[in-house]
Amino acid sequence: MPEGMIDAPGAAPPPGGAAAPPPPRPGGGAGGATMPTPNQGLEAQALAKLAVHVQAISLISGVLPAGSEAARDIREALNKLAKHVPPGAVSQGLQMSEAQRALMQQRQMGPQIAAMRASQPAMPPGGAAPPGMPPPQPQAA
Repeated sequence: MPEGMIDAPGAAPPPGGAAAPPPPRPGGGAGGATMPTPNQGLEAQALAKLAVHVQAISLISGVLPAGSEAARDIREALNKLAKHVPPGAVSQGLQMSEAQRALMQQRQMGPQIAAMRASQPAMPPGGAAPPGMPPPQPQAA
């Protein structure tokens, strides 16, 4: 053994330069692992989206006849959703930026949706052949 080395357990570093494992923590557990925490930025963004949709649904409900079944169902849903985004819970700026983002996304998707609709043959009423297709021929007996 080289001079100056002490032959005591735990006094010398392990061979190969590996670090010694940390001492066990009191109370057990793995140590270093933490409980997952919600991302507050994502939560704020989701609440802003919800606020925008609650506002849009409110506008829709104002157009429906007051006693209709649809108006009743929308009112129930709004009451449940609105408690998560009361007025002032989400800043107006955040709501506006979310509404603008949604509008931009709609505009970007517009041409793709139109292309999908154009590529699907439309079925005329009565189940006849789509335009451009020959009508079915009667079968001879």
